Amino acid sequence: MSERALLQIPDSIDTPSLVVDIDILQQNIDAMAADISALGVSLAPHAKTHRTPQIAKMQMAAGAEALCIAKLGEAEVLSESGLDSFVMAYPIVGETKLDRARRLMASASILLSVDSADAGKALAANMSRAGVEADVLVIVDTGYHRCGVSPTDAPGLASYLAGLDGIRLRGFITHEGHAYAAPEADGLRDESVAAGRALVAAAEAARALGLDIDVVSVGSSATARHSASAEGVTQARPGIYAFNDYGQVLRGVVGMDRCAARVAATVVSHVAPGQAILDAGSKALSQDRLGIHVPGAPGVFGLVVDLPGWELFQLSEEHGWIRWIGDGAPGPLDIGQRVQILPNHICSIFHMLGQSEIVRSGEHIDTWVATARGASR
Repeated sequence: MSERALLQIPDSIDTPSLVVDIDILQQNIDAMAADISALGVSLAPHAKTHRTPQIAKMQMAAGAEALCIAKLGEAEVLSESGLDSFVMAYPIVGETKLDRARRLMASASILLSVDSADAGKALAANMSRAGVEADVLVIVDTGYHRCGVSPTDAPGLASYLAGLDGIRLRGFITHEGHAYAAPEADGLRDESVAAGRALVAAAEAARALGLDIDVVSVGSSATARHSASAEGVTQARPGIYAFNDYGQVLRGVVGMDRCAARVAATVVSHVAPGQAILDAGSKALSQDRLGIHVPGAPGVFGLVVDLPGWELFQLSEEHGWIRWIGDGAPGPLDIGQRVQILPNHICSIFHMLGQSEIVRSGEHIDTWVATARGASR
């Protein structure tokens, strides 16, 4: 294990805690901003990853033009911190949410997203009754099969929406999450580029219908540098990149030295030689596994970085179960020993623990609260 895989975490930080090294965080933010800018594409980092105003402001200061959100609640809370430009990469449905979006539009710029004529019709009616227009993107399914219409159907839906009072059609948006499952680095790159090109083709087909399309938005940390390279893409929306996690390492996107966050935990029980308990359970780590995004990934709940040969194989609410799978006899563990866990999926950890302990060169310099932690509506 490289010593660079471990963060310098002072013992004054209690466990379990999410610890973020601010220098690595800044390095990751700056690197993505530079790479996306070099492609001539704008950056809209996904704030659902951290839901933390201080981090969002670091991303905006590095050159981002907006923040991507999954739920309106994120934008509502972040706007209270002075942030005022958002892209909602999630279908907006229901009068309650439409009313909230309209109120938010009075103080912030926001691109809303839909993937059906019914949702678009309802959105248009809500906005037109109030005498306003909403900027709207069509969600396109470029292969993940989660939300969105097919690239061939997207221009038709866009044309329908553009004809409705209350809507200002702006373009297309996709999440190319399916590329994570592609084999090897070449497969990830090729699937990502193909998704970007499919979205651009949909935009060009819409323009051929006479529609004014100025936003062609792709998104995902592992794919962003590839999909954004497709000529005609205008925006990229990565999220995890600011911190990275075990999923990004296993996918081969980054090395451990580019992972800015760990969950600090303590060995609290060790009654059997080959098994021990940590004080970080599902309320600290979540139940996320990696099989969906990284086929063949180990079925663990994170990597215990400083305990080679031990795996985090099971969680209860407040207990993390680790067991010895290494060669020979189990490595020694002491009650009270502190360990560092690289999370499978960093987005879940900000939600579960609700705050991050910020360190620099082994010094605890601040605590940042994820103020939009409960903003999932």
